Amino acid sequence: MINIGVFFGGTSVEHEVSIITAQQAISQLLDMKHYKIVPIYISKDNNWYTGDYLLEIEHFKDLKKVIASSHRCHMVKADKCAHLIHAEMKLFKKTYICDIDLAFPIIHGTGGEDGNLQGFLEHMAIPYVGCNVLAASLTMDKIASKLFLQNSGIRVVEGEWFYSHHWNQYASSIIEDLEKKLSYPLIVKPADIGSSVGVKPVKTRSALIEAIDFAKQFSTRILIEKMLDDMREINIAVLGDSEKLKLSVCEEPLTASDFLTYEDKYVNEAGSKGMSSAKRQIPAKLSDSLKNEIECMAAEAFIALDCAGVSRIDFMIDRKTNLPYINEFNTIPGSLSFYLWEATGVTFKQMLEEMIEAAYRSHRRKSSLIRSNSINILSKADLSGIKK
Repeated sequence: MINIGVFFGGTSVEHEVSIITAQQAISQLLDMKHYKIVPIYISKDNNWYTGDYLLEIEHFKDLKKVIASSHRCHMVKADKCAHLIHAEMKLFKKTYICDIDLAFPIIHGTGGEDGNLQGFLEHMAIPYVGCNVLAASLTMDKIASKLFLQNSGIRVVEGEWFYSHHWNQYASSIIEDLEKKLSYPLIVKPADIGSSVGVKPVKTRSALIEAIDFAKQFSTRILIEKMLDDMREINIAVLGDSEKLKLSVCEEPLTASDFLTYEDKYVNEAGSKGMSSAKRQIPAKLSDSLKNEIECMAAEAFIALDCAGVSRIDFMIDRKTNLPYINEFNTIPGSLSFYLWEATGVTFKQMLEEMIEAAYRSHRRKSSLIRSNSINILSKADLSGIKK
């Protein structure tokens, strides 16, 4: 029996979205008999909790009760696994809770999708699902990923960026520079947050200023992109890693607005079904040539960024030129994009299994590398006079 620690919640503004996605995955994992699921909930104040109370999504309507009904915990490194232990040390009470053999991060946004949690799991030296530290950091940061993809020869939308503190000092100069380089309409994005939080399309200077002031509440850097006048949004998911990957069918989200807002994605009449309940056309109606180009760009970008697990890659298609542009990566996508895989003929359980297999492949590759030197160069060195 393999103990899988499913991490969810987190300190980002996507906390509740993470709960929905994690509960969708947990409900599937619980039916997979060779795994024991250990829920690890990270509260908004960054404390860790575990316990069976966390296995029911209805309980999360009252977050205070969730915390009161769960066990605060920590994770420590052990031999070939990690140990989950009670946070509070009490006399005559054992601290050990259980082993964690594999970690499954399902935290959207800051702290969980940006390399922070992945770095901790690297220190634990256990397999974990999804991107490694560098891939998670690059893909979470819209500016870094745009620059990387541009340098890799992969088509992205034209854009400019700046620091929030520079905006506070030089707003007029920044506006003038932006208007010289880019024409309206534009779209304003915080650099490193997902689910369309803080994102606003603008068509005038006054709206641009207002949108930047809004976006800088969420990030220390701001990205301004040219918004295509007449465009389609097309999404595709990639599953696996650079060694073995597969592509899903494409989808076209359907919304009356210019782009999908947080509300379009998560706040709708379907309640707590997450991204799986948003309105969409699956498969998207695309010509064979456009579909092939999107698939090639998605696979090339996924490999170039060294992604793993499942990623949803969002494209924008310029209707005038029919050219696709990569808009952004989602390396822990809402609902893990299971609806795209079901339309491709891959069940939710099969998708999760393949994500876990990719985690073990990655762990085996890293474990075979020489990371340290067994020779102690200090053993025969003259250390006198080192400290003064």
